[in-house]
Amino acid sequence: MNDSSDPAALPCGPRAPARSALLPADHRHRITVPAPGLSRATVLALLALAWSNFAFAAPSSPVFPGEHWDKVERPETLGWSSNPLAAAHACAQSIGSAALFVVHQGRIVDDWGDTTRRFNVHSIRKSFLSALLGPCVASGTIHLTNTLEQLGVDDNEPSLTPTEKQATVADLLKARSGIYHPALYETEAMKARRPMRGSHAPGTFYYYNNWDFNALGTIYERAAGLSVFEAFQRYLAGPLQMEDFRLEDTQYVRGADSLHPAYVFRLSARDMARFGLLFLHQGRWRDRQIVPADWVAESTRAYSAATTTNGVVHAGYGYLWWTGWEGRHLENVALPPDTFSARGAGGHYILIAPALDLVIVHRVDTDRKDGPRVERPQFGTLVKLILEAMPARAATHRASLSRPTKPTPEVLDELVPKLMTQHHVPGVAIVGIENRRLAWERLYGVRRAGQPESVDANTIFEAASMSKLLMAYAALKLVEQGKLDLDRSLAEYLDQPYLPEEPRHRRITARMVLSHTTGFPNWRTNGWEKGGPLPVLSEPGTRFTYSGEGFLYLQRVVEHITGAPIRDYLQQTLLEPLRMTNSSLVWLDRLAPQAAAGHNAQGEPLANRKLYREANVAYSLYCTATDYAKLLLEMLAEDRSAPHSLSARSIDAMLTRTTVAEGRKPVARGGPRRSEPTCFGLGWGIDATATGDRIYHGGSNGTGFRCYCEFDRRRGTGLVIMANAVNGQRLWEDIMAAVGEP
Repeated sequence: MNDSSDPAALPCGPRAPARSALLPADHRHRITVPAPGLSRATVLALLALAWSNFAFAAPSSPVFPGEHWDKVERPETLGWSSNPLAAAHACAQSIGSAALFVVHQGRIVDDWGDTTRRFNVHSIRKSFLSALLGPCVASGTIHLTNTLEQLGVDDNEPSLTPTEKQATVADLLKARSGIYHPALYETEAMKARRPMRGSHAPGTFYYYNNWDFNALGTIYERAAGLSVFEAFQRYLAGPLQMEDFRLEDTQYVRGADSLHPAYVFRLSARDMARFGLLFLHQGRWRDRQIVPADWVAESTRAYSAATTTNGVVHAGYGYLWWTGWEGRHLENVALPPDTFSARGAGGHYILIAPALDLVIVHRVDTDRKDGPRVERPQFGTLVKLILEAMPARAATHRASLSRPTKPTPEVLDELVPKLMTQHHVPGVAIVGIENRRLAWERLYGVRRAGQPESVDANTIFEAASMSKLLMAYAALKLVEQGKLDLDRSLAEYLDQPYLPEEPRHRRITARMVLSHTTGFPNWRTNGWEKGGPLPVLSEPGTRFTYSGEGFLYLQRVVEHITGAPIRDYLQQTLLEPLRMTNSSLVWLDRLAPQAAAGHNAQGEPLANRKLYREANVAYSLYCTATDYAKLLLEMLAEDRSAPHSLSARSIDAMLTRTTVAEGRKPVARGGPRRSEPTCFGLGWGIDATATGDRIYHGGSNGTGFRCYCEFDRRRGTGLVIMANAVNGQRLWEDIMAAVGEP
């Protein structure tokens, strides 16, 4: 038997360069295979500790099954409608379903067919493996950025090429390895669709690939010290009290095509529903965090669009999970944006809709070679009938999925003037990005209170801390050019010590600067210009401490490497190529006629405003909102071939979670929220939302300016907000709470 879902192929940019110093020396997502001298018992002890470390005291409000499931005898008492449920049963019978298991709020509201029979789960095995990987990643047993070459992973002849060995574990999880070696447990259709060897570099192209999934099993077993099946029994089936799982119902599929076997499971519908409920509750089961919540979020957000054989996008793909993509998850049904699913060939599904507190398991008797198979559109129709049977509150939610909403610019035209009055902000400029293009701008108020000049497209604001993103981009470009190593001490690039009286500063690297883990304060006492003592408040690399001083240190190193003042270097390598013609890293007198004034909390112009005539990459950028939006467009660009552009691999590195931003709360946005903490990548902040990551940064200067930007890399959308008063942060926070996409 084989396992297959609909493979998809979507180009995602040009060929990436070979992996370089972008890989961290101590990144938390880095694979480490246990050393040869480490005993199996020691590895198992470490792994058990990793799983146990996720236990916490949690609220008891969610309902979980005990030894047996609790079934609602009359779903009507919970607001379910019997007629649509009957229609769903008739649909299931007509399309050849073998079992249907529906869980709402932790209880069975409907089960039909043979829900205790252990059918082959086919490709749902991959989502099981994803769950097992999570605690290993969190504990440091497994990380995601090591290459196959570093791990010693290869295959039989024709063995992997040097380029193929640059694929990372993360690439395999996303089905973007670029390795098209023959694999085990493939259908004939999968073999026919497999791309040519060497046709795509690692990380650049999505193709649903059994080689990736099988090799991940090998990597897991080497790191964990036990089989996928033993781990599943120990860490999932046991704690979840699965009723029907047996080790004897698992098997490896081996063969001459590959060294990496497929790992085949047989489970019942009711046991699969327990697994679905675990992920519905973000990896928590009763009072235990079985799978880390941030891993659940990371695994179930989309990294690629999955297409049908004729190129139509039908879903997204995460880490061995199927996700939504621009509102598409299943044909014939509208689902909440946070819905995700595990899928197996022939019509096996675990569908999880957190917004509806709903898990649906669907099974087909694929043991019968000539038996019925349920296609995706058929299952979508069945799900639609189940949703129609749900209580009224869920029906309201479903209606909102298709209800037309007022365009964001129109909402802003009603909202922003009121907020400006409320918060005493004289002027605001907002630019929107849609489909990776500048889509609209909205301009409100005046440049200076008491004067008639309106804010227009050429009004210059201060970008404040959003200046740091230029430095982050430029630093990654130097890494690509081999001139800067993210994990080398910055002190080694300078002719003399940056802080002669503080030896710990010699441990600081560019990666620490970009992820705000230098240990520096934001600014030294009395300001950096006076050159006073700069303390290291914590051991470099150990904790999040937001720091402008760190970026100034990196600035000095980059100036030394390039032999140019940072103002000139960024102008030539970034501002000019991006056509940011109304931008400057220092104050120029020619900017005065179009510059906004800064204002205090009462909306009054600040007297004797300081003008930045010396460049500081942490805060000194002057620009228009439209100019700054061009940097977001560069981050969103799918074509990475321009000389100034970073590779797709470097953009991935910038936007990979590097450190938890302790003490910072996620930005409040509309819609359902995730519970994960705010993190930083290399320069950018990262918030997890129900529909994927939001990449963002804010800015606040003491000269009376506040600003904010964010983008959604997957959807190609973004927003830039610039305001000329200290209460501008309150204004942009209220804007995001009102119009920010969940």
